Amino acid sequence: MDLIFNINGTNGDIEINLSPQAIQKLDDSCGSIVFPFYNSKFIMTYHIKRKGWEFPAGSREGGETPIECAVRETFEETGALISNIIAIGYYTVDINNEKRKTAIYSADVERFEPKPRWSETDLVKIFDELPENISYSDDVYKIVLDHIRKLRNQINEVVE
Repeated sequence: MDLIFNINGTNGDIEINLSPQAIQKLDDSCGSIVFPFYNSKFIMTYHIKRKGWEFPAGSREGGETPIECAVRETFEETGALISNIIAIGYYTVDINNEKRKTAIYSADVERFEPKPRWSETDLVKIFDELPENISYSDDVYKIVLDHIRKLRNQINEVVE
């Protein structure tokens, strides 16, 4: 199974690395993205400025670790408190020969609380499938979501 993908992204060339080795290489990421699940469905938020649906993501602040960034961004953008946070890999975007690495996580939503009033996102919604009006036209969401679903199905098969 191929776990490294190269695509032309909205903001530059993107390499998605979902290999087991990638999970060990997240410390130098400058941000995180989270694919939060509520039961068997996933949560997305509507970004006001970009006018599209997105998974919670953002840049690290201060001395944050990538996982701390993931927890904070998920709460700030959705109001969700998450647990069972699993590192999935990372993706890099090459913009003008400068690579920006983002850690990728999957998590379960424990509960929702009101998100901060200053949040840059608007609506929060539960989805079965990716909506048509997502903020980015590349395939990052689809590739990562398909991979996470396969992993979750494998885990469920082992548990049953």
